[in-house]
Amino acid sequence: MEKVQEARVLAPSIVEKRLELALGVYLLILPLLLTCLLVAIWPSPYTPQGKTAPELRSLWNFTDQVEVRLLSIVLVSGALGSAISAARSYANFHGLGRYEANWTWWYLMKVPIGMGLALFLYMVVRGGLFSASLSDNGAVMDTANPFGFAALGALAGMFAKEASDKLEEIFKAVFRTAEKPVVPRPKIDRLEPSAKKVHDADLALKVEGSGFDARSVVKVDGKKRDSVFRNAGLLIVTLSSEDLAKAGKLPVAVAAGTEGGGTSAEVFLAVVE
Repeated sequence: MEKVQEARVLAPSIVEKRLELALGVYLLILPLLLTCLLVAIWPSPYTPQGKTAPELRSLWNFTDQVEVRLLSIVLVSGALGSAISAARSYANFHGLGRYEANWTWWYLMKVPIGMGLALFLYMVVRGGLFSASLSDNGAVMDTANPFGFAALGALAGMFAKEASDKLEEIFKAVFRTAEKPVVPRPKIDRLEPSAKKVHDADLALKVEGSGFDARSVVKVDGKKRDSVFRNAGLLIVTLSSEDLAKAGKLPVAVAAGTEGGGTSAEVFLAVVE
């Protein structure tokens, strides 16, 4: 019975060890395969007799279009940089005995993420710094250096976080919007007078505070009341006779006339007998 329980306990660790071994073999073979693929698709300009525009020659002539070839180089370089970064991280944690199976998907997803970042950076650089016609292969080959794009893709794959930060900076710089002015929130410091009598004939009320403007709206018990703007710290409000019809506490608040200013906290006016 104890041996069965022990086997059940050891089973997960054996699975994890096998998974760790398989991941190590994957990260060992993948950079080698990507390196061979990069060498196979690497272009070499060649000008046949009787032609002026160079053609592409490589170990694997899957296309004669320069743009497609450059895209492929960038994608493979991004994958290679990501694979090297993942392999280095795996080797460090494995050597220290701190590898955790929960990170398996991180190692697997790092390669496609690196490819995507390399492609995005390539499109940003290619679209902004080069103006050669896509239909003129010779002009493209003279303008675009595959070594530079391969290095860009590999660095984007190896340093995914830094590449993401750079893309974020570019996006914010291109799509930056004008900052909206900060509108101060109205604030009531005191009411003058702080109390009124029931059926008081004097309906005027001074609201003192800050953040007021000519379009500020004074609300008494949630209802709008006419007011006169004197300055940013003073509003003269005309109460309604119904406000002073009975004793109690009337909540007074000021809403900003400008969008985004908000509404002040309520201050209570005492209505006494």
